[in-house]
Amino acid sequence: MTISRIDQSQKYQHGWWVRYFEYGAKRPVAQKFFSDRMFSGREFSYLEAQRYEKFLKEKYNYKDRRQPEGSPNPDIRRPKIRNKANKTGILGVQRSRRVHPGGKIYEAYIASYPIAPRKNKLHVYSVSKFGERTAFRLAIMARILGLASYYDERYRLPDQFKTPEEEPETP
Repeated sequence: MTISRIDQSQKYQHGWWVRYFEYGAKRPVAQKFFSDRMFSGREFSYLEAQRYEKFLKEKYNYKDRRQPEGSPNPDIRRPKIRNKANKTGILGVQRSRRVHPGGKIYEAYIASYPIAPRKNKLHVYSVSKFGERTAFRLAIMARILGLASYYDERYRLPDQFKTPEEEPETP
């Protein structure tokens, strides 16, 4: 079950996309897009997306169908562990050979994460400088921290549904 934000200025698409996946499925069983324009704003479309998510959870008996039981977070689909492009098993972290301007070749772990739409940042950790294990862990931490700061800033909604704070009365 996911709620994702879609902002495509070129196509004039702004809204929230709700998808429901069965455990291990590659394609969603149900999905729906909630446009900001249709629901009079970002906050209201998000509320409708949450309402639809609740409806899907009841319809597909979500609590009873989550698998596996011992998984730390069964809501997350199982990622591929290995593929041709990434041998480390961590998305956004790769090991590669790099070349210094002087021509010397060295091994390094590279962490990449977005900092703005269509802009990524790289952090390079040398294996010879930090060691195999430490360089790998530093790259993972750089990716986690970079993703956290990016998504925290990008998708934080202003809370406009709070009651205004009462100002203290001055005598």
